[in-house]
Amino acid sequence: MPVYRPEDLFRLDGRTVVVTGGLGSVGMGLVRTLSYYGADVILVDLLPSPSEETCEVLKTVASTHKREVSYISCDVTSEESVLDAFKKIESTASIDNFRKIMEINVTGTFLCARAMARIMHRQKVSGSIVMFASMSATNVNKGVDTCAYNTSKSAVLQLARSLAAEWGHDGEHPPIRVNTVSPGYIMTPMTRPTFEEFPELQKLWQEGNMLGRMSTVDEHQSSVVFLLSDGSSYVTATDLRADAGHCSW
Repeated sequence: MPVYRPEDLFRLDGRTVVVTGGLGSVGMGLVRTLSYYGADVILVDLLPSPSEETCEVLKTVASTHKREVSYISCDVTSEESVLDAFKKIESTASIDNFRKIMEINVTGTFLCARAMARIMHRQKVSGSIVMFASMSATNVNKGVDTCAYNTSKSAVLQLARSLAAEWGHDGEHPPIRVNTVSPGYIMTPMTRPTFEEFPELQKLWQEGNMLGRMSTVDEHQSSVVFLLSDGSSYVTATDLRADAGHCSW
C-alpha cells in the first residue's frame, strides 16, 4: 500500500505551466516555485528574449530542479501573436492608456486562456488555469489614480467565473478549472522607487491592512501552486485573495 503524504497533493509532476508576464517579479518568483513542485514552465512576455542575467537564473532553476524552463516572446494584446505563441507551446489615464491596460489585462488574459483551453480540449485532458486579478478588483487603491487597472482586474474576476462555467462541464471535454489569485500590495523592484519618492504612500498602504506591512513576491507563490494542484480539485470559479485583510475593513 503506497504511503500517503499530504504534501503530494501539491506536486505538479508531469504538468506544463504557462506563466504570462513571466519576466516580472511575480512571474520570476513563480518559475522557481513551480519548478520546485515538479512542473515544466514556459514563460511568456513581451521582450524578444530575456536578459543574459535572467537567462542564467532560468538555467540554474531548470538545472536545480531537473525541469524544463523555456521562454516565448508574445504580445498578449495581439490575437495573432497569442495564437502563434501557443502553437509553439503546444509543439514544444488617457483613453489610449485605458484601452491599452484593458487590452493587456482583460483581452490578453482571455486570448491566452482560450488558446490554452483549446489545447486541452484538443488533447482531451483536464487542467487548471489561474489568472492574476488583484484586491484592486474589490477595493479602490488609496492615494493613486488607477481607474483602468482596477476596472481591468474586476473584469478578470468575472472572466474567470464565466470561463469556469463554460469549461467546467460542457459534456464534450474533460473539465478545466479556472480560478483567480488576488494579491494585496506587493513590495517589488517596481514599487520600491515609488515608495522612496513618496514614503507617505507606503505608510498609507501598510496601515490599510490588518498586518501593517507590504507583502513579498514569495508570499503569493503558494496560492498559485494550490490552485494548480490536485489539492484544489474541487475549487473553480473562486478568487483566492491574499491581502492581509485589506478588503475586510
